[in-house]
Amino acid sequence: MNEILELHDKAMELADQAFLANRQGDEGYSRELYARAFHLEREAAERLRHDLLSEPTRSVLFRSASSLAIEVGDYKMADQLAIAGLAGKPPADIAEELHDLLGEAVFRRKLQERKIDLQAAGLSLSIAGDAVGHGITLSDVFIDRVKDLERVLFRTAERLLGNVFRERGALRRGIQSLYSGVYLTAPRAGSFEVTLRLGRQMELPGFDFSAEVVDEVLECFSLLSRAQEDRLKQRIPQEPYYQNFLALAKRIAPDGERVSLVGLSSITRGKQVNVAISRKQKDISLATGVLPPGEQAKLVSVTGRLLLADARRPQGRIQLVDKSGASHPVAVPEGMMNDIVRPLWDDTVTVTGIMKGKTVHLKDITLVES
Repeated sequence: MNEILELHDKAMELADQAFLANRQGDEGYSRELYARAFHLEREAAERLRHDLLSEPTRSVLFRSASSLAIEVGDYKMADQLAIAGLAGKPPADIAEELHDLLGEAVFRRKLQERKIDLQAAGLSLSIAGDAVGHGITLSDVFIDRVKDLERVLFRTAERLLGNVFRERGALRRGIQSLYSGVYLTAPRAGSFEVTLRLGRQMELPGFDFSAEVVDEVLECFSLLSRAQEDRLKQRIPQEPYYQNFLALAKRIAPDGERVSLVGLSSITRGKQVNVAISRKQKDISLATGVLPPGEQAKLVSVTGRLLLADARRPQGRIQLVDKSGASHPVAVPEGMMNDIVRPLWDDTVTVTGIMKGKTVHLKDITLVES
């Protein structure tokens, strides 16, 4: 038994070194250390395969070996080791962890068969506030932000690739060939946090575009959180992309009531970046620059249900129907219709904009909470 424990201790020491090397950006050395740790931990577990009475040591070793197999990408072996651990008499908590590892190994193997690689450059999203408890939160305040952050990721990828802003339709083929979608880790308790990871098609090895996208998203949110819209505009000079980011970021920002803080973080190239967003939605304006005196006088706000929309023209059109039944036509600038306006369909919203003739030219749109 002493030899088995020595193998385990050495494996855990190597695993700790591998984790540290990965955080420092040395992915090659990290993979080498994880492989050595896996080899030792598997050997330790195998020595107790037929000793069903050596619990909880036996199941702990198989759990650890299965976890390390996932780290090195041997998902079939991770599957087998988890099953071997469950074949004994593991304590309830260890058995639950082995079941989790079994599920993860199966999921990872399916991704591998579809040639999808979950990128290491994940983007973590956390929220804190009155709507957040220990490991629990109101679904809409979190899910809506996850969806908007996913939109930000793909819009940023399109922008960095030099694509003209896509006003409607699915992702361009170039993005679809790079990524299969966005995957979420299990929520973590405390401030309630998940990590978004881009699923990259494996046919394109050696292309670290995901880290570039995540870095750019974090830098843009950092500028916005510090109210540096002038520098943000310099970073996103294309007006449709700028308006789109600003509107999505506003919805992700704290509302000041249910959510008081939004956190974004990532570890890319061995460097951890954290952005804490405390700036409230009401303090973020979608109107660019200072309005001329003539337009300032024509600034109006209209509240009503968003019931009609036409996105066929470059400048889309919507109509709000107020409580009296009157319709108010609204012109929607490029960059706002698909990601910002469309999700508000059939909701009551307030549109702020410039009145030109009988049409309000949208500057800002906010959901009116029921």
